[in-house]
Amino acid sequence: MKTNNSKLRNVLLALATAACTLTGAMANEDSILNSDPIDINGYIKEAPATDHELETVKNELRKQKQAIQVNKQKGKKYKELSRTTEKLADVTEEMIDERKESQYTIDRFNKKIDCLMKESEADPDCDEFVRGRRSDKVSTGQAAPQKVEASVSTPGRMGDVIKVLPYSGMTAISSENESLEANIDAGIRVESDITERFSVGLGFGYRSLKTTDFANAYKGYYQSGYNYDDYSSAYAGGREVEYSNLGFELYSKFFVTKTNRFRPYMGAGLSYNRSSMNYMDNTNHSYTYQNGQQQNVARFGDEEVISSHIKAQLVGGSEVVFTKNIGMNLELQYSRGLGGNLSSESATSGPDQQRLEELNNELISANMFSVFAGMLIQF
Repeated sequence: MKTNNSKLRNVLLALATAACTLTGAMANEDSILNSDPIDINGYIKEAPATDHELETVKNELRKQKQAIQVNKQKGKKYKELSRTTEKLADVTEEMIDERKESQYTIDRFNKKIDCLMKESEADPDCDEFVRGRRSDKVSTGQAAPQKVEASVSTPGRMGDVIKVLPYSGMTAISSENESLEANIDAGIRVESDITERFSVGLGFGYRSLKTTDFANAYKGYYQSGYNYDDYSSAYAGGREVEYSNLGFELYSKFFVTKTNRFRPYMGAGLSYNRSSMNYMDNTNHSYTYQNGQQQNVARFGDEEVISSHIKAQLVGGSEVVFTKNIGMNLELQYSRGLGGNLSSESATSGPDQQRLEELNNELISANMFSVFAGMLIQF
């Protein structure tokens, strides 16, 4: 009995010792966890001051920053959706036009078959299909049916759409010796579609420019001894030249794509041009000089050149349609003369007249680059 009591006492003592040790360890752990933070240098770091309001503001800032990122992504996706929607609208419009044309062709085919099956009946709507067949039966009895083309115009055919295109723009003229720019370049065109992709048109254009001829020191212009010093001093700043051109053009366009809003195109054409060139100061000056035994007179002031020529042109641009009847047209054009003058008229003779003729010939063969913008009116 004493032995058992001793063992029990030892067990209880060991349990009590273990309990005290565990309690002390837990107390030490709580003190470590609840102790002040220590920075990287080993010093105690004070906890930042805060309260419920500050934490609420911080949470709100985090939410707004996240919302900003989300809205940016939404904006990009909406732009992408807008572009794809516009493209879908153009493709859908083109599909609808094609379907309408196909349905029109199918309906006429069915109507023709129906009319041919009941040709003995009087139906005014069938006259265009069976008129030729009936007349052939009366005249020959055995003749084959005559094919009659439909008189009703279908979409995209000649005359369905008439376009009026007034325009204006800028033209740069470049040649071997000259680099000029037109002051006025404007005109109007009228065109119509032949098919869905091709159109032809007629146009009228007017172009004018001014430049200065500085080659006015004519001493020795032809041979030594010809002295026009008085004339040279009168036009010390050069003589101003005025050039104007009227053009009548015939052209054709090929439309790269067929949509109801944007219609980019390429084209080419020919134009007949009637031009006039003269000096703006037309005060007459006459000078008499002696050449050996012969007396000569040089005249200045009424020089003028009138000529005509043909130009070829290449164009590229796009029609932009705003409504059913109104739009705009943007175009780049390159043109150059073919050959020389078809005809030429000169007002007088003399050194300045020769200058005008040389300048006129150079403008005919010059490279011309134009940028045009104008309205598009459809009927």
